[in-house]
Amino acid sequence: MRKLVYTLVACSVLMTAGALAQQQSYQHFKPKPSENLAQALANIDEYNAKLKSLTEGEMTAQDLAKVHEITYTLEVALARLSKELDVAANSLEQVHLGSEAMNQARVKGFAKDYLRTLDTITSAKKN
Repeated sequence: MRKLVYTLVACSVLMTAGALAQQQSYQHFKPKPSENLAQALANIDEYNAKLKSLTEGEMTAQDLAKVHEITYTLEVALARLSKELDVAANSLEQVHLGSEAMNQARVKGFAKDYLRTLDTITSAKKN
């Protein structure tokens, strides 16, 4: 029993050391902020272009390191976009429910919120 405990402890120590070594082999980067929808869309546009350029053709170790760095900003931008789309979807649902209830004020208020978000997204796509 004692031997089994020692073996389990040794395995645990080795796994922890291996995980720490693996974490230390990657450098983490500070992402460019996406504090609002417009900034997130601008970051997605800019950093997608960089990602596309880096991933066309053969990639060097430096290219892979740059891709790693780029993903931090893209992940933050996509999280902001996802949050904004969730809010827009909820607003649209309120428009839907308001129209069923013939509630003009509810429809107008939530439609304004929904359209503001979607206008920002579609106008960014046109540029």
